[in-house]
Amino acid sequence: MLRSIIACVALALLAGGVWARGGGSYIVVVPGVAPAQPGNACIAEGVASGQETKASDGTLVLATGVHGANSARCPDPAFPNLATTQKLASEEVRKVPSAQCVPQGSKVGDEVVIQFYGLATVLEVNPLGTQCRLGMEATVIGTAAYRAAHPAPAPEPAAPQVQAAPREPTDAEIQQEYDRLVAAAVPVREFHVRHILVRTREEAESALKEIQSGKSFAEVAGRVSIDPSSRFKGGDLGWNVPSAFIDEFSKTMVSLDPAGLATEPTRTRFGWHVIEVLAAKTGKDSFPPLATVKDRIAAKLRDTRAAAAHVPAKAVCRKMVAPDVAAAVRDGAQGTVVAEMRVENGKVVEILSLSGPGVFHAAVTDAVNRYECDRLDRPVIATQSFEFKAAN
Repeated sequence: MLRSIIACVALALLAGGVWARGGGSYIVVVPGVAPAQPGNACIAEGVASGQETKASDGTLVLATGVHGANSARCPDPAFPNLATTQKLASEEVRKVPSAQCVPQGSKVGDEVVIQFYGLATVLEVNPLGTQCRLGMEATVIGTAAYRAAHPAPAPEPAAPQVQAAPREPTDAEIQQEYDRLVAAAVPVREFHVRHILVRTREEAESALKEIQSGKSFAEVAGRVSIDPSSRFKGGDLGWNVPSAFIDEFSKTMVSLDPAGLATEPTRTRFGWHVIEVLAAKTGKDSFPPLATVKDRIAAKLRDTRAAAAHVPAKAVCRKMVAPDVAAAVRDGAQGTVVAEMRVENGKVVEILSLSGPGVFHAAVTDAVNRYECDRLDRPVIATQSFEFKAAN
C-alpha cells in the first residue's frame, strides 16, 4: 500500500502536479492545460462557414466554422485557414440520386444542407417515410450535379439603349416654373416675432416683469437673452411661418395673433422664452426667393425631361398638320426628316431635334407646332417621320 502511494506521488511530481491530502484520501492535482484551438482541417482563403470546399488533404468537406489563419497547424500557404469541418460524401456519390433526411417542410427544387452529405437539391419528397427521426425523407442529388444537368437559361441580351442627355433648362424656363410654383402655393399666416431666451422660469418671469414695467424689450433681450443669433438684434427673429419653430414656441406665437406680448413664459427644450408678436399677415412672401431654389428647379426640369416617355407622335397627337414643302419638292429636293418633340399640356412645346435635309426643317417645325395633342399627366417625347419625294 505504501509503495502505491509513493508511486502516485512520484508520478504527480513528474507531471508537475501537486500532491495533497484531504477528506481521508490522497488527491493528485494536475495543473490545467489551455485547450487547443478548435479545428480539424486546413482550408483555402476566402471559404466561409456553410460552404463546401476541399481540405488540404484533398477530402471534400463542409466548413461549419472558420477560425482564421494558423501557420503552426496549417503551414501550406494554399490552405492557410484552420476550420471545423464535416467530411462529406464524395462527388461521385452525390452525382446519383439517393434517399436522405432533409429539413421538415422542404419542397421539390429546394437546396438544402444535409449533415455529412453536403449541399443537395430535393428531387422528390416522401412525407410519409418513417426512417428520419428528425426532418423527413426525400430523394436528393448533389446540387453541383443538379446544376450541371439543369443549367440556367442564358439571359437575353438587352437591346442597346440610346438616350440623348436632356437639354439644360434655360433661365426663362426656370423663371416660368418658379412663377408657376409661386402661383400654386397656398397663402400662409406669417408672424414678425421676437423673443428672450433664458435658462430658468424665474429668469424669464423677471425679464417679463421688466418689460411690463416699461423697460424696452430690445434692451432686456440684449442684456439677458442667451440666444446668440437674436440677442444683439433685440431678440428679433424676423418674419416666419409657424412651422419654422418648435411646437411649443409656435403655439404661443399663433395665440398672440395679430400682435401682443405673452403674459406667461413658454418652455421648450432650449429653455424658457418671453415671446412677443409685432405683426402678422397672410400671403406668399414666405416662398423662398428664386436665387435659393434655382438649382433645385433646374434639376427638376432635367429629371422631368429624362423621365418623359418616348412615343410616336400619332399616339398622342390626334390632329396633325402636313408640312408645306411644295416649292422644295419641285426643285428636286427629297429625303426623310425625323422630328423629336416634347409634348406637354396638349401641344408641342419644344422641338428637341430635326434630322435629314435642312431644306425641309422650317416647314416641319411650322407643322408640328400646330399639332393638337392629348393632355397627359406628364410630358412625353414624341417622334414623327416625314418622307419627302420629288414629283415624277
